[in-house]
Amino acid sequence: MNGLAVSGFVALHHLESDTYLIKNVTTHEEQPVMQRVAGFEKRPDHFRFFQEGVEKGLIWIKEIFKQSPDLAVIDEIGGYELQGKLWSDGFTELVESEIPLIFTVKTKHLGEVIKKWNIGTAFIFEPADFGNPEKVFEKIKELIRHVG
Repeated sequence: MNGLAVSGFVALHHLESDTYLIKNVTTHEEQPVMQRVAGFEKRPDHFRFFQEGVEKGLIWIKEIFKQSPDLAVIDEIGGYELQGKLWSDGFTELVESEIPLIFTVKTKHLGEVIKKWNIGTAFIFEPADFGNPEKVFEKIKELIRHVG
């Protein structure tokens, strides 16, 4: 709405099937990535992954570089990426690129993610920040100005 070119994907959770999907922020295409098949006590085997969804996410990350957007979005980086799985390699390339990046990470993984990828310039949004979307958008614009 404000003239920014944005590429990447966000994660969606369908509660009924307990399936997680990714949605391309440019094309709005959705692709299932994983489904919960057991409780947390079965970690790390409590999810079944859909290979097609994982591959689609990697393709969408590669497309970010072709599109050279004003902003890249990856939702979410966490335990699997910290183990070198899922979006780990693509995320590494994004962090090393000049493209401003917004990504989500659970608070419990934040320190490890910052350390593993040596993330310097960062604005951290806490869950409470999202009660005011305009405030979040202003922080994002500030981030883009800061790194641009």
